[in-house]
Amino acid sequence: MHPLAPSCAPTALVNQTEVVRKRRRRGKPGIITVLRAAVVSSAALGVTVFVLWLKQETPHPNAAIAERESPLVQARSLKSPLETVGSSGLAAYGLKKNFAPAPLPEVVQPPPVPVVNRVVPVWLMMDIPEFADAKSAGLSPAQTIEQLRQSLREAGARQMGQSVRFGMLNLSELLAMEPRGWAASLDTLVAKENRASAMLLTFYLTYLDRAGDGAGVKALLRALDQGMNEESAVREFILKGRSVAELEREMGRVFADAGVELRFMRRGGMAFRQ
Repeated sequence: MHPLAPSCAPTALVNQTEVVRKRRRRGKPGIITVLRAAVVSSAALGVTVFVLWLKQETPHPNAAIAERESPLVQARSLKSPLETVGSSGLAAYGLKKNFAPAPLPEVVQPPPVPVVNRVVPVWLMMDIPEFADAKSAGLSPAQTIEQLRQSLREAGARQMGQSVRFGMLNLSELLAMEPRGWAASLDTLVAKENRASAMLLTFYLTYLDRAGDGAGVKALLRALDQGMNEESAVREFILKGRSVAELEREMGRVFADAGVELRFMRRGGMAFRQ
């Protein structure tokens, strides 16, 4: 071996080469370090550009130059909405908002109509079309009675020569009939009989009873308008001291003289209290 030749083995030479490479790597920057430096540089550059842009967008003292600059500068140079409106315009707007309402025309209310809570008994048929305004039409008593007989014939009365015979509900039950019972009988066979009985009683009290002027019926209606009880009004203005049986006998006698024979029938219903 040559005296100047190295005494180490080839393996030792390889190891020294690797050591030299590691030393060289330690002198170069890593990838992570390069990325970090790039991010920081970009952020610094962005801040610098933004600051320069703000300085460029500062409103120019000259309005003519400001109009030629960016829209942001032009918007900053505009006046506020309150400054664009004069004091006279604001005063007019205030008057418009706080206007005084014009007085409404006075409405004249009509006088109150008196309310009459009249409850007419069901047996008092004031709307008999056959005898409406018979006296004002100039009909004689004989003509009025003939109208009555014709109505009874249509209701089922039997012809007895010149007279007619009709079965009528007795006055005690007729005077005691209530609206509920009257309405319930409208769908039965006795509805026509009830109507004919009420027609006979109304005709008698209006044209044949006492003076024949219907004073008892008129007094009864006035009393009902004033709130008087129906039973009390019937006793005072219809019966007038008579019993129901006495009124029934008088009614049968007067109608018999007029050619109407009445047969008073009983059904067993509620009777009028004396």
